Amino acid sequence: MSVLTLPTTPTPASMGIALVSAKNTLTPAFGGDEQDIQRKGSRYALTFAMPPMTYLTSMDWDDLMSEGDTVLMRVFQPGFDAGAPGTPLVNGAGQSGTSLIVDGLTPYYVIRKGQFLSVVTSGQHFLYRAASEVVAGSGGAATIPLRTMLRRSPANNDVVKIAEPMIEGFVRDLGEYTVGANHLVGMQFTVRERE
Repeated sequence: MSVLTLPTTPTPASMGIALVSAKNTLTPAFGGDEQDIQRKGSRYALTFAMPPMTYLTSMDWDDLMSEGDTVLMRVFQPGFDAGAPGTPLVNGAGQSGTSLIVDGLTPYYVIRKGQFLSVVTSGQHFLYRAASEVVAGSGGAATIPLRTMLRRSPANNDVVKIAEPMIEGFVRDLGEYTVGANHLVGMQFTVRERE
């Protein structure tokens, strides 16, 4: 299995964000309160609708039809400027749960609630979102609260992509390419994280 990097242009016209949840809901058999039990494994599926592009440009996107390979796609965050986060890295091996300790951030860099980030562990990109705003300290360290649990424990100094987070996964829901009479091609597809 290979990881195929998709083009960065054109920019998607829209992106749908779905959480593929691994939680369990505990419902008492004889009444009472329900409980949501958070479990490791919740991940994201992003649906991209691409703007009309020339047939020649659409040929660059042919990796969408690859079977058995995963793709790597930049997360679309329109109107949001991630600024200069520095060179963030995982600070300490063996992390688990719903927070990620990082260093190498620009001092006092602000990670916003809902901001995407990806952690590259053993060559695989894992996509997460910040659960609340956090400000890096003067030394560039921060503990980032995550919306979902870490799916794989990162190694010390694994790369954390904040400026340009990526989603890695299998292509799902790819319909046929529509080639119009104006010679423009339209396409929509979903990238769903594999793990």
